[in-house]
Amino acid sequence: MNAIVRRDTVEDIVTKRTRAIALYAEAHRAIEIAAEAVSLAHEAAQSASPGVNAFTHSHAEEIKAFYTAVRLPDREQYLRTARRLIDINVWSWIIERTDLERLMDKEAKDILRKQMAYVPEQLDRAGQLINQEEIERGLPEVSVENIQATLEQFSADADMIFRRGIANAFAKLDRRFKSHDGFKVGSRVILNNAFNDSGHWSYYSHHRDTLIDIERTFAVLDGKTVGASYATTIGAIDLARSGRWGARQTEVDTEYFKIRIWMNGNAHLWFKRDDLVRKVNKLLAEYYGEVIGDGQGAEEDPFQTIKTTPARRYGFFPTPDAAGARLLEDVPLLRRKDEPQLRILEPSAGTGNLARRCVSDPAAFDNWSGGRERWAQEYRLDNWVDCVEIQPHLAADLQAEGIYHQVYNQDFLTLTPDVTGLYDRIVMNPPFDRERDIDHVMHALRFLKDDGCLTAIMSAGTEFRETRKATAFRAHMTKLNVTWIDLPASSFASVGTNVNTIIVRVWKNGRRW
Repeated sequence: MNAIVRRDTVEDIVTKRTRAIALYAEAHRAIEIAAEAVSLAHEAAQSASPGVNAFTHSHAEEIKAFYTAVRLPDREQYLRTARRLIDINVWSWIIERTDLERLMDKEAKDILRKQMAYVPEQLDRAGQLINQEEIERGLPEVSVENIQATLEQFSADADMIFRRGIANAFAKLDRRFKSHDGFKVGSRVILNNAFNDSGHWSYYSHHRDTLIDIERTFAVLDGKTVGASYATTIGAIDLARSGRWGARQTEVDTEYFKIRIWMNGNAHLWFKRDDLVRKVNKLLAEYYGEVIGDGQGAEEDPFQTIKTTPARRYGFFPTPDAAGARLLEDVPLLRRKDEPQLRILEPSAGTGNLARRCVSDPAAFDNWSGGRERWAQEYRLDNWVDCVEIQPHLAADLQAEGIYHQVYNQDFLTLTPDVTGLYDRIVMNPPFDRERDIDHVMHALRFLKDDGCLTAIMSAGTEFRETRKATAFRAHMTKLNVTWIDLPASSFASVGTNVNTIIVRVWKNGRRW
């Protein structure tokens, strides 16, 4: 911690904070004494003229101020609010006077603002706090130990936060940057709708903050020591556009950028330092992980060349709950009670996070109009589900669950429909690297009935990559009336990868549900 702020400084802050809280406790006692004295005075005044109230409305404000000059707050809530307000200000002081804010990207700053937001504490009829959840999401209580732990955590995460800031900044500029294996900064980026019709920065697009993050990144990579608000480019733009109103074209040239702002409010940003662009791309590769390295050498032969060797660590990233729920959100899995079971396949099933939902999902009826009871009388979720998993220990775990009809322990690409039969639904989260996801989805289509539905999580680059295979894949999916659905950025961060992902959904006969 001493590398960021001296420990004796923190101890002094905590001592002063403790004294302030004690003084607020004394102040509450003084208010209590004053309130008792005022109450006695009011009682004495009323006894001198019992039942008389001769005041007119013209004196209402003055009289109200007189009778409410001293109001006694609840002691516990008063001191709790005092502690929270003091702690928020102390944390603000620490952040402003250390290197923490310079280390933070926009995401970290947004999280901090939410933590520092003061939420008025309301009580229910029983006197219990009704917003304890918001309070617990706030910053921790000020103490030497909490400050030390927070500063040490920020120091440990500094490199990750810096790389994440770069990724977040560029990912928001152009949807093509969502491609994990093509996520490279070129010579130019576009800030769409950076300015509004009046010619001022649009605070809906937040590109002002994005540009600050980009410039700060370039300056740090250039070896400069910069503050958290380092934004010479913003200043140059504001100066060039000052004194005028309305849409207008502007050109600005700074140390790192050439910027042209167009009449439609878009801003084009050209990078002037190729060496810094190369450093940015290296950091992006480090942030998105090993998958990006595999992707750089992706084959470009459409469908003919299939990666027959398993992906590194089998490309295994279990499907997080939120992504799994979104994947199946619009896929009909229920059947009428008088209809045959749906046959469902999860290739590369891993831990069965998708297959399990297809066998039995308690929330299956929740989004249906009329609710669970109405639809449960006519429909059921009781499907025939098969799994394919290449890793023996995971296949054994799936088999041990005892809820699947068949578990095939082999590479899905070596399995054929004449062994398994065809399926009504295929749900899948295949390996992403080197366009293996395309290989797996194209192979899976062979297992789908003519009226069946396939839905898959794939790398976001599938929608934008310009390789021959990706281009051919999109053309084929378009014939099937494909639906592309973006998953939120970092949807797979909880399972070990920052790769961006999308959902691809097709019906083999080309219809939409």
